[in-house]
Amino acid sequence: MDFSAALARIHDYLENDRLENAVMACLRVARSSSDFLYAAIFLRELYPNKAEIARVLFEETQHLNAEAKKYLFEKSLDRYLDLHTIDGIDPDPTKAEGDRANVLGVAAGELESEIKRWQETLDDLNVPAGMSPYDVAAFTVAALEQKATVRARLAGLHTVKARLKMRCLNYAIGIERQLHAQREQEGFLHGVQNEVHNYFKGRGDEVVQKLVKASELAASKEGEDCALLLTEVRRAMKAAADVFWPVVSDQPVVCADGQERKLGDQQYLNRLQEFVRVKLRNSSSRELLSAELDHPEVFFRRLNDLASKGVHAEVTVAEARQGLVGLYFFLSNLIRHLISAEQATT
Repeated sequence: MDFSAALARIHDYLENDRLENAVMACLRVARSSSDFLYAAIFLRELYPNKAEIARVLFEETQHLNAEAKKYLFEKSLDRYLDLHTIDGIDPDPTKAEGDRANVLGVAAGELESEIKRWQETLDDLNVPAGMSPYDVAAFTVAALEQKATVRARLAGLHTVKARLKMRCLNYAIGIERQLHAQREQEGFLHGVQNEVHNYFKGRGDEVVQKLVKASELAASKEGEDCALLLTEVRRAMKAAADVFWPVVSDQPVVCADGQERKLGDQQYLNRLQEFVRVKLRNSSSRELLSAELDHPEVFFRRLNDLASKGVHAEVTVAEARQGLVGLYFFLSNLIRHLISAEQATT
């Protein structure tokens, strides 16, 4: 869905006083973005019928648990009552006992016709031509109370209309801000990707190839592709380790921290950590860097365990994408620290 175009239509509908179209457009945006709360809120504005709302909400939220469904139903009802409650109007005799008498339960598509109908009722209460002075006086006295009731109803309908327009406008503006923040995040992530790719071009083209392949797999939601994505991330990490700390021997060696470890072909995590210890040990922020790299080490070992399950392992989309994003951020941070250390040495 083109959210920008949909939001532009909402603003156009509101500016041209096409409230029902604006509500339907907001409902479409809410459904497309899986915003179930506002989907329920705008559904109520289009179908202010308890049975219909319950049916539609049930279809929309079958995947949610009972507690979440109850929250959506009750919260959307509260928001509906807040918008449609008008103080100073007379009770509606058609309302069932227990219903709130000062709630104007009118749908968005019926607001204009209701306003027109009550305006015509108010016009009908004007004194007809040709009446005698005594009849005019009697008619005027009888119509005064009715006119006050009709004017209060009209004012209430205009208030509901203004509130609903403001709700649609605020929702559209909120979604626009959310999209703007997402675009900034995407730009930041693209910058991180470019930084990593540019660093490895000419140093380790295999790393770039595997990262690009992993990015393509990240767009898929298939379970097998998610597992393949993690496998590709693991291969990219190994390729990066081969660039930073190539395999010299499969025998255990004493590392920079005094611990004995294997730095063989399959121990690429050990090789990455040893590279960090050796290359960044003279950094003025060595302790901070060590603390910063503790978390990636734990995460990558966990990622390695997930990927080792094989391509048929049950891996969620979130786990797969977290692995790719985590690798990019790790390599980006490492590259920046290396460049800073080289510049300080120079």
